[in-house]
Amino acid sequence: MNIVSQASELNEDDLPDNTKAFIHLDFDALRKSKLGSTLINWAQKEDGGKEKMDEIEKDIGFDLLTAINGVTISTNGKKDYGMVILKHTANIKKVLSYIKKADGYYATKYKTSGGKGSETYIHSVGKKRTNLKEKPDDRGYISFVDKNTAVIAPSRKLTGEGIELVKGNRSTLSLPVELSIGIGKVKLPLISSYVDIDALGDVIEDDNIKDMVRDSMFFLGETDGRLIMNLKITAQSVETAEHMYNMANGLLGIASLKMKNAPEKMSLIKAMKISKKQSAIIASFSMSVDKILEYTDPELKEFNINLGDNLNKR
Repeated sequence: MNIVSQASELNEDDLPDNTKAFIHLDFDALRKSKLGSTLINWAQKEDGGKEKMDEIEKDIGFDLLTAINGVTISTNGKKDYGMVILKHTANIKKVLSYIKKADGYYATKYKTSGGKGSETYIHSVGKKRTNLKEKPDDRGYISFVDKNTAVIAPSRKLTGEGIELVKGNRSTLSLPVELSIGIGKVKLPLISSYVDIDALGDVIEDDNIKDMVRDSMFFLGETDGRLIMNLKITAQSVETAEHMYNMANGLLGIASLKMKNAPEKMSLIKAMKISKKQSAIIASFSMSVDKILEYTDPELKEFNINLGDNLNKR
């Protein structure tokens, strides 16, 4: 399996081997895409949009639109276990200056299994701890493992596990083959995710979902000005898959009837294709970004210019 080399893209090295669900957002790809650059430009054109972003940058020390490259969020299915690997180009000194102003700031050294010279600081903010027991709702933790990678987690222990992961001292997950292949077919992968529903019984409260779905994979990307989406849901049985397939097609049929007098919106519905293979249901969508913007909000069309290169050079 190919391991992605660019920092902003989904990388299996950012996922612990016990990962049961993850979502990855590639902000570099978003800025380069027609859809992303259009929406960013539109947001800046809104009343006070640019001024608000400039004010945020002054406070936190970096530009949210350009300094974040990619974000990977993962969990092993246990409550309060959520790890964030953040790829960035922010000025760490400025960010730390901002963090140190927060209530309850405290920093501790973490020594990785790499031995001598492998000490890394873990910074935390929030309520002051009165004992050794950590309460995830009380404090937040972050460690700048290297100049372009940060780990964010709800506990010091989990932050340490993230540090070990970034340092290459932990086993990592092998990406689902189908997801890896799907991502490889688009030039700009924007969002990708995987969820093992069976393993998330402690955190998913809806019994209907657990009874019907085994796992799901999703990716959204852009290629040559076309937005491409693919969602695969594996049902608990072939019979359940048949039921879900019929239900999805029924919903599309109802939506088509409601949109029969709106041909533009009807085109969006027709671009959605639903298929079934044994216990798997696949929903796919492909359409020109120009058309999507025109159909959803005509006002966005006038901002439809590619700002990717300019944004990345700021």
